[in-house]
Amino acid sequence: MPETISEAIVFVLDASRSMFRSDYSPNRLDACKLGIIEFIQARLLNDSENSGASAFGLVVVKSQAKKIFDFTDLAKLDEFSNYLPDLVCGGKSALGEGLGMAIKILIEDIRTNGARVPRIFIFSDGAYTPSKIDPLKMASLANQLGMKINAVQLGEVQAYSILKQITEKANGQFLHAKNTENIIRFVQNIAQSNFLPPGSSADASKSRIPQPILKKIASPLLTETQMTKGSKDQQDLIARLRGTKSYEKCSICFQTNDPISKTDFSISGAYCPNCGTPMHYSCASLWAKNQNKEGDGTIFRCVHCLYLLKIPASIKTAVQMHQNLKQEMRSEGMQTKTQTVQASVYYARELGDEALYSACPVCSGIFEEDEKVIKCGNRTCNAIYHVKCYDKLKDHQCKVCGSKMVKMF
Repeated sequence: MPETISEAIVFVLDASRSMFRSDYSPNRLDACKLGIIEFIQARLLNDSENSGASAFGLVVVKSQAKKIFDFTDLAKLDEFSNYLPDLVCGGKSALGEGLGMAIKILIEDIRTNGARVPRIFIFSDGAYTPSKIDPLKMASLANQLGMKINAVQLGEVQAYSILKQITEKANGQFLHAKNTENIIRFVQNIAQSNFLPPGSSADASKSRIPQPILKKIASPLLTETQMTKGSKDQQDLIARLRGTKSYEKCSICFQTNDPISKTDFSISGAYCPNCGTPMHYSCASLWAKNQNKEGDGTIFRCVHCLYLLKIPASIKTAVQMHQNLKQEMRSEGMQTKTQTVQASVYYARELGDEALYSACPVCSGIFEEDEKVIKCGNRTCNAIYHVKCYDKLKDHQCKVCGSKMVKMF
Protein backbone atom coordinates (compact mmCIF):
# COMPACT_ATOMS: atom_id res chain seq x y z
CA MET A 1 0.00 0.00 0.00
CA PRO A 2 1.45 3.44 -0.92
CA GLU A 3 2.74 5.60 1.91
CA THR A 4 1.15 9.01 2.55
CA ILE A 5 2.85 12.34 3.24
CA SER A 6 2.05 14.04 6.55
CA GLU A 7 0.92 17.60 5.86
CA ALA A 8 0.20 20.69 7.95
CA ILE A 9 -2.59 22.58 6.17
CA VAL A 10 -3.87 26.07 6.95
CA PHE A 11 -7.13 27.13 5.32
CA VAL A 12 -7.45 30.85 4.55
CA LEU A 13 -11.19 31.53 4.27
CA ASP A 14 -12.41 34.84 2.84
CA ALA A 15 -15.51 35.92 4.80
CA SER A 16 -15.66 39.48 3.48
CA ARG A 17 -18.90 41.18 2.42
CA SER A 18 -18.63 40.14 -1.25
CA MET A 19 -18.69 36.45 -0.23
CA PHE A 20 -22.41 36.81 0.63
CA ARG A 21 -23.41 36.81 -3.04
CA SER A 22 -25.71 33.94 -3.98
CA ASP A 23 -24.33 33.08 -7.45
CA TYR A 24 -23.17 29.83 -5.77
CA SER A 25 -25.53 27.64 -3.75
CA PRO A 26 -26.47 28.74 -1.15
CA ASN A 27 -23.90 31.60 -1.30
CA ARG A 28 -20.17 32.00 -1.91
CA LEU A 29 -19.14 31.71 1.76
CA ASP A 30 -21.27 28.64 2.45
CA ALA A 31 -19.96 26.95 -0.70
CA CYS A 32 -16.41 27.49 0.61
CA LYS A 33 -17.37 26.19 4.06
CA LEU A 34 -18.65 23.03 2.40
CA GLY A 35 -15.41 22.75 0.42
CA ILE A 36 -13.33 22.89 3.63
CA ILE A 37 -15.48 20.27 5.38
CA GLU A 38 -15.32 17.99 2.33
CA PHE A 39 -11.53 18.34 2.19
CA ILE A 40 -11.10 17.45 5.88
CA GLN A 41 -13.44 14.46 5.58
CA ALA A 42 -11.66 13.12 2.51
CA ARG A 43 -8.17 13.72 3.96
CA LEU A 44 -8.95 12.09 7.32
CA LEU A 45 -10.39 9.07 5.52
CA ASN A 46 -7.32 8.89 3.28
CA ASP A 47 -5.01 9.21 6.31
CA SER A 48 -6.82 6.50 8.30
CA GLU A 49 -6.65 4.06 5.41
CA ASN A 50 -2.96 4.76 4.74
CA SER A 51 -1.51 5.55 8.19
CA GLY A 52 -1.18 9.26 7.47
CA ALA A 53 -1.36 12.17 9.90
CA SER A 54 -2.56 15.57 8.67
CA ALA A 55 -3.04 18.66 10.85
CA PHE A 56 -5.39 21.56 10.14
CA GLY A 57 -5.45 25.27 10.92
CA LEU A 58 -7.90 28.03 9.97
CA VAL A 59 -7.53 31.76 9.34
CA VAL A 60 -10.64 33.83 8.60
CA VAL A 61 -10.22 37.00 6.53
CA LYS A 62 -12.49 40.02 6.85
CA SER A 63 -11.27 43.60 7.32
CA GLN A 64 -8.67 41.93 9.53
CA ALA A 65 -7.26 38.41 9.56
CA LYS A 66 -8.15 36.27 12.56
CA LYS A 67 -6.56 32.99 13.64
CA ILE A 68 -9.30 30.51 14.56
CA PHE A 69 -7.28 27.28 14.86
CA ASP A 70 -3.57 26.60 14.84
CA PHE A 71 -1.95 23.18 15.15
CA THR A 72 -1.79 23.28 18.94
CA ASP A 73 -5.61 23.19 18.95
CA LEU A 74 -5.56 19.74 17.26
CA ALA A 75 -8.69 20.78 15.39
CA LYS A 76 -10.34 18.06 13.32
CA LEU A 77 -13.74 17.67 11.67
CA ASP A 78 -15.86 18.28 14.79
CA GLU A 79 -14.14 21.58 15.63
CA PHE A 80 -14.56 22.88 12.07
CA SER A 81 -18.16 21.64 11.89
CA ASN A 82 -18.99 23.45 15.12
CA TYR A 83 -17.34 26.74 14.14
CA LEU A 84 -18.10 27.25 10.45
CA PRO A 85 -21.97 27.32 10.50
CA ASP A 86 -21.97 30.43 12.72
CA LEU A 87 -19.45 32.36 10.59
CA VAL A 88 -21.09 35.29 8.74
CA CYS A 89 -19.86 37.70 6.09
CA GLY A 90 -18.73 41.24 6.78
CA GLY A 91 -16.08 43.86 6.08
CA LYS A 92 -13.41 43.98 3.41
CA SER A 93 -10.87 41.29 2.45
CA ALA A 94 -7.42 41.56 4.10
CA LEU A 95 -5.99 38.75 1.98
CA GLY A 96 -2.36 39.75 2.48
CA GLU A 97 -2.77 39.71 6.27
CA GLY A 98 -4.51 36.33 6.06
CA LEU A 99 -1.66 34.80 4.06
CA GLY A 100 0.88 36.30 6.43
CA MET A 101 -0.90 34.80 9.44
CA ALA A 102 -1.10 31.38 7.75
CA ILE A 103 2.64 31.49 7.04
CA LYS A 104 3.31 32.43 10.67
CA ILE A 105 1.30 29.41 11.88
CA LEU A 106 3.22 27.12 9.53
CA ILE A 107 6.60 28.60 10.55
CA GLU A 108 5.83 27.70 14.17
CA ASP A 109 5.00 24.16 13.04
CA ILE A 110 8.35 23.99 11.22
CA ARG A 111 10.04 25.08 14.46
CA THR A 112 8.21 22.64 16.71
CA ASN A 113 7.69 19.71 14.36
CA GLY A 114 9.59 19.82 11.09
CA ALA A 115 8.22 16.47 9.94
CA ARG A 116 5.07 17.72 8.18
CA VAL A 117 4.94 19.30 4.73
CA PRO A 118 3.43 22.83 5.00
CA ARG A 119 0.44 23.76 2.83
CA ILE A 120 -1.96 26.72 2.47
CA PHE A 121 -5.45 26.47 0.91
CA ILE A 122 -7.23 29.72 0.02
CA PHE A 123 -11.01 29.99 -0.52
CA SER A 124 -11.96 33.43 -1.86
CA ASP A 125 -13.59 35.41 -4.66
CA GLY A 126 -10.31 37.27 -5.16
CA ALA A 127 -11.80 40.70 -4.36
CA TYR A 128 -9.14 41.68 -1.86
CA THR A 129 -8.32 45.07 -0.35
CA PRO A 130 -4.73 46.27 -1.02
CA SER A 131 -2.76 46.86 2.20
CA LYS A 132 0.79 47.09 3.56
CA ILE A 133 1.10 43.30 3.30
CA ASP A 134 1.26 42.33 -0.37
CA PRO A 135 -0.27 38.87 -1.06
CA LEU A 136 2.23 38.24 -3.87
CA LYS A 137 5.19 38.93 -1.57
CA MET A 138 3.65 36.52 0.94
CA ALA A 139 3.36 33.93 -1.84
CA SER A 140 7.06 34.38 -2.68
CA LEU A 141 7.96 33.93 1.00
CA ALA A 142 5.80 30.81 1.20
CA ASN A 143 7.63 29.40 -1.82
CA GLN A 144 11.03 30.02 -0.17
CA LEU A 145 9.78 28.15 2.90
CA GLY A 146 8.65 25.16 0.83
CA MET A 147 4.95 25.92 1.27
CA LYS A 148 2.62 25.22 -1.65
CA ILE A 149 -0.52 27.35 -1.95
CA ASN A 150 -3.69 25.99 -3.53
CA ALA A 151 -6.63 28.30 -4.22
CA VAL A 152 -10.32 28.10 -5.11
CA GLN A 153 -11.73 31.25 -6.69
CA LEU A 154 -15.42 31.99 -6.91
CA GLY A 155 -17.23 34.65 -8.95
CA GLU A 156 -15.87 36.42 -11.98
CA VAL A 157 -12.20 35.96 -12.85
CA GLN A 158 -10.29 39.02 -13.97
CA ALA A 159 -7.84 38.89 -16.89
CA TYR A 160 -5.17 37.69 -14.49
CA SER A 161 -6.52 37.00 -11.02
CA ILE A 162 -4.53 37.60 -7.83
CA LEU A 163 -5.26 34.04 -6.65
CA LYS A 164 -3.91 32.53 -9.85
CA GLN A 165 -0.74 34.61 -9.49
CA ILE A 166 -0.37 33.44 -5.87
CA THR A 167 -0.65 29.76 -6.79
CA GLU A 168 1.85 30.17 -9.62
CA LYS A 169 4.40 31.78 -7.30
CA ALA A 170 3.91 29.05 -4.68
CA ASN A 171 3.72 26.04 -7.04
CA GLY A 172 0.13 25.22 -6.11
CA GLN A 173 -3.09 24.33 -7.93
CA PHE A 174 -5.74 26.88 -8.93
CA LEU A 175 -9.43 26.41 -9.63
CA HIS A 176 -11.94 28.92 -10.91
CA ALA A 177 -15.01 27.15 -9.58
CA LYS A 178 -18.09 27.20 -11.78
CA ASN A 179 -20.37 25.85 -9.04
CA THR A 180 -20.38 24.21 -5.61
CA GLU A 181 -20.04 20.71 -7.08
CA ASN A 182 -16.92 21.86 -8.94
CA ILE A 183 -15.39 22.94 -5.61
CA ILE A 184 -16.16 19.60 -3.96
CA ARG A 185 -14.54 17.55 -6.75
CA PHE A 186 -11.44 19.76 -6.71
CA VAL A 187 -10.86 19.59 -2.94
CA GLN A 188 -11.52 15.83 -2.82
CA ASN A 189 -8.91 15.21 -5.51
CA ILE A 190 -6.30 17.26 -3.63
CA ALA A 191 -7.25 15.66 -0.30
CA GLN A 192 -6.56 12.23 -1.75
CA SER A 193 -3.30 13.19 -3.47
CA ASN A 194 -0.82 13.14 -0.56
CA PHE A 195 0.79 9.85 -1.61
CA LEU A 196 4.52 9.40 -1.97
CA PRO A 197 5.67 8.92 -5.58
CA PRO A 198 6.64 5.30 -6.33
CA GLY A 199 10.18 4.50 -5.22
CA SER A 200 10.60 7.66 -3.10
CA SER A 201 11.14 7.88 0.64
CA ALA A 202 9.32 9.93 3.26
CA ASP A 203 12.49 11.96 3.90
CA ALA A 204 12.78 12.84 0.23
CA SER A 205 9.22 14.19 0.25
CA LYS A 206 9.84 16.72 3.01
CA SER A 207 10.32 20.36 2.19
CA ARG A 208 13.97 21.29 1.79
CA ILE A 209 14.23 24.76 3.30
CA PRO A 210 17.52 26.57 2.55
CA GLN A 211 19.83 27.20 5.52
CA PRO A 212 19.56 31.02 5.23
CA ILE A 213 15.77 30.76 5.62
CA LEU A 214 16.07 28.32 8.54
CA LYS A 215 18.38 30.79 10.27
CA LYS A 216 15.72 33.47 9.98
CA ILE A 217 12.96 31.37 11.54
CA ALA A 218 15.00 29.44 14.13
CA SER A 219 14.80 30.67 17.74
CA PRO A 220 17.99 31.62 19.60
CA LEU A 221 19.07 29.86 22.79
CA LEU A 222 18.33 32.01 25.82
CA THR A 223 20.43 32.76 28.87
CA GLU A 224 18.87 32.40 32.32
CA THR A 225 18.46 36.19 32.51
CA GLN A 226 16.61 36.25 29.19
CA MET A 227 14.41 33.34 30.28
CA THR A 228 13.37 35.03 33.52
CA LYS A 229 12.65 38.28 31.67
CA GLY A 230 10.68 36.47 28.99
CA SER A 231 7.11 35.21 28.84
CA LYS A 232 5.21 33.75 31.79
CA ASP A 233 5.75 30.26 30.35
CA GLN A 234 9.53 30.78 30.23
CA GLN A 235 9.54 32.09 33.80
CA ASP A 236 7.56 29.02 34.92
CA LEU A 237 10.10 26.75 33.22
CA ILE A 238 13.00 28.31 35.10
CA ALA A 239 11.02 28.19 38.35
CA ARG A 240 10.45 24.44 37.92
CA LEU A 241 14.09 23.83 36.97
CA ARG A 242 15.25 25.64 40.09
CA GLY A 243 13.82 22.77 42.15
CA THR A 244 17.07 20.84 41.55
CA LYS A 245 20.66 21.51 40.58
CA SER A 246 20.13 19.74 37.25
CA TYR A 247 19.26 23.02 35.58
CA GLU A 248 22.97 23.87 35.82
CA LYS A 249 24.00 20.72 33.92
CA CYS A 250 24.24 20.45 30.12
CA SER A 251 21.79 17.95 28.62
CA ILE A 252 24.31 17.05 25.90
CA CYS A 253 27.56 16.44 27.81
CA PHE A 254 25.88 15.95 31.25
CA GLN A 255 28.45 18.21 32.91
CA THR A 256 28.32 21.59 34.62
CA ASN A 257 31.53 23.04 33.19
CA ASP A 258 31.86 23.67 29.46
CA PRO A 259 34.14 20.94 27.98
CA ILE A 260 35.94 23.49 25.76
CA SER A 261 36.10 26.76 27.72
CA LYS A 262 36.07 24.98 31.14
CA THR A 263 33.79 27.76 32.41
CA ASP A 264 30.80 27.29 34.70
CA PHE A 265 27.33 26.76 33.21
CA SER A 266 26.25 30.19 34.43
CA ILE A 267 28.75 31.66 31.96
CA SER A 268 28.73 29.22 29.05
CA GLY A 269 25.22 27.72 29.27
CA ALA A 270 21.83 28.57 27.79
CA TYR A 271 18.30 27.17 27.55
CA CYS A 272 15.87 26.06 24.86
CA PRO A 273 13.13 28.76 24.85
CA ASN A 274 10.46 26.13 24.19
CA CYS A 275 11.13 23.48 26.86
CA GLY A 276 13.89 24.94 29.04
CA THR A 277 16.44 22.19 28.35
CA PRO A 278 19.91 23.44 29.43
CA MET A 279 22.98 23.06 27.22
CA HIS A 280 26.41 24.59 26.73
CA TYR A 281 26.74 26.78 23.66
CA SER A 282 29.78 24.79 22.51
CA CYS A 283 27.98 21.45 22.99
CA ALA A 284 25.03 22.81 21.03
CA SER A 285 27.37 23.78 18.18
CA LEU A 286 28.91 20.30 18.04
CA TRP A 287 25.43 18.76 18.24
CA ALA A 288 24.29 20.96 15.35
CA LYS A 289 27.22 19.89 13.20
CA ASN A 290 26.64 16.20 13.95
CA GLN A 291 22.91 16.56 13.30
CA ASN A 292 23.42 18.03 9.84
CA LYS A 293 26.74 17.28 8.16
CA GLU A 294 25.90 19.71 5.37
CA GLY A 295 25.03 22.56 7.75
CA ASP A 296 27.34 25.17 9.24
CA GLY A 297 26.89 24.26 12.89
CA THR A 298 24.50 27.08 13.80
CA ILE A 299 21.07 25.44 13.23
CA PHE A 300 19.84 22.40 15.16
CA ARG A 301 16.85 20.87 16.92
CA CYS A 302 16.63 20.71 20.70
CA VAL A 303 17.83 17.40 22.17
CA HIS A 304 14.60 17.19 24.20
CA CYS A 305 11.67 18.77 22.33
CA LEU A 306 13.12 19.03 18.76
CA TYR A 307 12.39 22.78 18.62
CA LEU A 308 14.31 24.55 15.84
CA LEU A 309 17.15 26.53 17.43
CA LYS A 310 20.16 28.59 16.39
CA ILE A 311 23.37 29.70 18.05
CA PRO A 312 25.59 32.70 17.25
CA ALA A 313 28.08 32.22 14.42
CA SER A 314 30.81 33.37 16.82
CA ILE A 315 30.25 30.26 18.96
CA LYS A 316 30.55 28.02 15.91
CA THR A 317 33.77 29.81 14.92
CA ALA A 318 35.28 29.42 18.40
CA VAL A 319 34.44 25.70 18.52
CA GLN A 320 35.88 25.18 15.04
CA MET A 321 39.08 26.99 15.99
CA HIS A 322 39.41 24.76 19.05
CA GLN A 323 38.96 21.62 16.93
CA ASN A 324 41.40 22.88 14.31
CA LEU A 325 44.02 23.55 16.97
CA LYS A 326 43.64 20.05 18.38
CA GLN A 327 43.95 18.60 14.89
CA GLU A 328 47.12 20.60 14.18
CA MET A 329 48.66 19.46 17.43
CA ARG A 330 47.94 15.83 16.62
CA SER A 331 49.20 16.08 13.03
CA GLU A 332 52.45 17.79 14.03
CA GLY A 333 53.05 15.38 16.88
CA MET A 334 53.02 18.19 19.41
CA GLN A 335 52.52 17.18 23.00
CA THR A 336 51.09 19.55 25.54
CA LYS A 337 52.20 19.37 29.10
CA THR A 338 49.50 17.41 30.86
CA GLN A 339 48.60 18.45 34.36
CA THR A 340 48.74 15.66 36.92
CA VAL A 341 46.17 15.72 39.70
CA GLN A 342 45.14 13.40 42.49
CA ALA A 343 42.02 11.30 42.03
CA SER A 344 40.33 10.48 45.32
CA VAL A 345 38.05 7.52 46.03
CA TYR A 346 34.77 8.11 47.84
CA TYR A 347 31.44 6.51 48.47
CA ALA A 348 28.91 8.50 46.46
CA ARG A 349 26.92 9.33 49.59
CA GLU A 350 29.97 11.14 50.99
CA LEU A 351 29.80 13.63 48.12
CA GLY A 352 26.10 14.31 48.68
CA ASP A 353 24.36 16.47 46.06
CA GLU A 354 27.60 16.80 44.10
CA ALA A 355 27.33 13.12 43.12
CA LEU A 356 23.54 12.98 43.14
CA TYR A 357 23.24 15.66 40.43
CA SER A 358 26.21 14.55 38.34
CA ALA A 359 26.68 11.93 35.65
CA CYS A 360 29.75 9.90 34.76
CA PRO A 361 31.55 11.52 31.77
CA VAL A 362 32.28 8.05 30.32
CA CYS A 363 28.91 6.29 30.44
CA SER A 364 26.62 9.24 31.32
CA GLY A 365 25.15 7.04 34.06
CA ILE A 366 24.11 8.19 37.53
CA PHE A 367 25.65 7.13 40.83
CA GLU A 368 24.21 4.92 43.56
CA GLU A 369 24.70 6.10 47.15
CA ASP A 370 26.61 3.01 48.28
CA GLU A 371 28.95 2.63 45.29
CA LYS A 372 32.57 3.75 45.16
CA VAL A 373 33.34 6.63 42.84
CA ILE A 374 36.49 8.47 41.78
CA LYS A 375 36.66 12.27 41.76
CA CYS A 376 39.06 14.32 39.64
CA GLY A 377 41.35 16.42 41.82
CA ASN A 378 41.31 19.45 39.50
CA ARG A 379 39.46 22.07 41.54
CA THR A 380 38.00 23.68 38.44
CA CYS A 381 36.70 20.30 37.22
CA ASN A 382 35.68 17.88 40.02
CA ALA A 383 34.33 15.33 37.52
CA ILE A 384 33.11 12.08 39.12
CA TYR A 385 33.59 8.62 37.57
CA HIS A 386 32.42 5.10 38.21
CA VAL A 387 35.41 2.96 39.20
CA LYS A 388 35.00 0.75 36.11
CA CYS A 389 34.71 3.80 33.86
CA TYR A 390 37.84 5.35 35.40
CA ASP A 391 39.76 2.18 34.53
CA LYS A 392 38.67 2.52 30.88
CA LEU A 393 40.19 5.99 30.50
CA LYS A 394 43.32 6.11 28.35
CA ASP A 395 46.22 7.08 30.64
CA HIS A 396 43.53 7.92 33.20
CA GLN A 397 43.11 11.28 31.49
CA CYS A 398 40.00 13.17 32.63
CA LYS A 399 37.45 13.55 29.83
CA VAL A 400 36.33 16.92 31.16
CA CYS A 401 39.51 18.86 31.97
CA GLY A 402 42.20 16.72 30.30
CA SER A 403 44.25 16.28 33.48
CA LYS A 404 46.04 12.99 34.15
CA MET A 405 44.52 11.52 37.29
CA VAL A 406 46.56 9.53 39.79
CA LYS A 407 44.32 7.52 42.08
CA MET A 408 44.99 7.99 45.80
CA PHE A 409 44.03 5.16 48.18
